[in-house]
Amino acid sequence: MESRVELFATIRRDARIEGLSIRALAKRHNVHRRTIRQALDSAEPPARKPPASVLRRK
Repeated sequence: MESRVELFATIRRDARIEGLSIRALAKRHNVHRRTIRQALDSAEPPARKPPASVLRRK
């Protein structure tokens, strides 16, 4: 299993070199089309949000 950073790099490489569509990239990497768009927009994945239970404890 690869990290999200590695996944984003692979998606960006496939899009650039092979010219695949967002739908084809999503099918190839088994991720949602929104994830593909995020990978193409930014080299790094967005930061994870803390769970809601952690936010309520304060």
